[in-house]
Amino acid sequence: MITKSNLKNMLSSAGFSDTYNDKYEKNYPLSDCSIVVDFRNEKIIYPEDKGFKVNIATTTNFSELENFVVLECINRLLDKGYRPENIELERTWTLGHEQKSGRADICVSDQNGKMLFIVECKTYGSEYTKEMKNIRSDGGQLISYWQQERGCRWLVLYASNINDNNEIEYTTDSIDCSDDENILNLARKDTTILLYENAHTVSELYEAWKETYEQRFSGDVIFRDDSVAYDIGVKPLRKKDLKDFSENDKIVNRFEEILRHNNVSDKENAFNRLIALFICKLVDEIQKSDNDIVEFQYKVGTDTYESLQDRLQRLHKEGMEKFMREEIFYVSDDYAENLVKQYTKQKRVKMIEELRNTLRILKFYTNNDFAFKDVHNEELFYQNGKILVEMVQLFQDYRIIGSADVQMLGDLFEQLLNKGFKQNEGQFFTPTPITRFIWDSLPLKQIMTKTDGIEYPKIIDYACGAGHFLTEGFEAVEICANAIDSNTEPSNQWVEKKIFGIEKDYRLARVSKISLFMHGAGNGNIIFGDGLENYPDKENNT
Repeated sequence: MITKSNLKNMLSSAGFSDTYNDKYEKNYPLSDCSIVVDFRNEKIIYPEDKGFKVNIATTTNFSELENFVVLECINRLLDKGYRPENIELERTWTLGHEQKSGRADICVSDQNGKMLFIVECKTYGSEYTKEMKNIRSDGGQLISYWQQERGCRWLVLYASNINDNNEIEYTTDSIDCSDDENILNLARKDTTILLYENAHTVSELYEAWKETYEQRFSGDVIFRDDSVAYDIGVKPLRKKDLKDFSENDKIVNRFEEILRHNNVSDKENAFNRLIALFICKLVDEIQKSDNDIVEFQYKVGTDTYESLQDRLQRLHKEGMEKFMREEIFYVSDDYAENLVKQYTKQKRVKMIEELRNTLRILKFYTNNDFAFKDVHNEELFYQNGKILVEMVQLFQDYRIIGSADVQMLGDLFEQLLNKGFKQNEGQFFTPTPITRFIWDSLPLKQIMTKTDGIEYPKIIDYACGAGHFLTEGFEAVEICANAIDSNTEPSNQWVEKKIFGIEKDYRLARVSKISLFMHGAGNGNIIFGDGLENYPDKENNT
């Protein structure tokens, strides 16, 4: 937390210089202005002579700790290139006796004077967390401000701190105030969709954000290194930005909530579609390096439901061929052009247009691996597209490959499996405690210990189902290897030539493969087929 006692440290870290009479000053060349912090008089002097507007004088003294956060935030904005004439402190609105205080900490307009974003500053830690809970609960202060400035593009919550190493750190999140173009298209056919543009009160804005946009935040769109002043947008997600799952994310609950508010009652079908999405995400993570933009994401502002689904279809084809050795038919967007390039006669342009439209209908308005709802017309396609976007956004920020908590991943997948997969007559999943007991009963140490070190055993399940015997076997072998030689570094490289599962249920074969990945054994082999049959084309010579 920034306080009077460490304020000078914060200012020094931010580039302020100790000038004279116990004053700290910083000049901003991009806007030819300065900020002065007068410790003797406990005043913060903003460049009002350069157009900076301060409405309430109390924000320019040392009376409140939040004032120091505002100061640090203003410094960051000026460093970024925002000009003082576009920055206003403590804008005041009359909101009425039933609504919250109408003073916004920082308002930033664009070069045309229209409201670009509103920043609510909080002290680092509990106050920031408390306000985030308020926003999720009823919209907090930010959505109240939005109701007064309906042209506002972004709402921002911000806090900053000076740590023990005298380094400034900040945390922030934002809400996009614009209706998604794809949602607008859906709302033209479904009048029950709540839109920002149709909201007339704070509560209606909040309900649209909650119901239609799932209380979705857009992250740091203002201050991150690659953001540009006045040109704000959600930046493409890169592989290095992915994070590990945690218990606090409540992924399973959010998955069920997406199904609930979209009226999807067939959980088994939804789980099957989720497996297809996991395959897309896995192959995408494998193919990308840290600085690459991942394809498994919804690119706000540029993606349509069609462009997103086309990317997913291509990833799914690549994943199924790589993981399951199954060929998936895929029609690329340039299929029509490639098909008729050989023709040079007249009306070729019209031929391409008609063929493209036909392929578009076949491709997007029929059932596919990403149909959470039956799709047989354009309206249903948009309804399903909304669900698909929500599912992609639920998982796009997290990593599966290289996760630091494989146990968490495995547990998450088991929860999703238990919620979404219905066993048919004659199918029985061996409970995990029983598979674990069986593996614990085997003399693995005796089997694996050799005079020249460790020999990993081959594991095969001819009817692997959801893969419980394989995943528990992998964990048991890893534990045993560490017990034999404590210097053995954890490695899953052995699984590629040692773990095999065969499953004739197409759905379960994919489940098993994903389960291996979720437990850290993704290179294990899953073969789609009957364990009692011979498949020369799927033979593995290892």
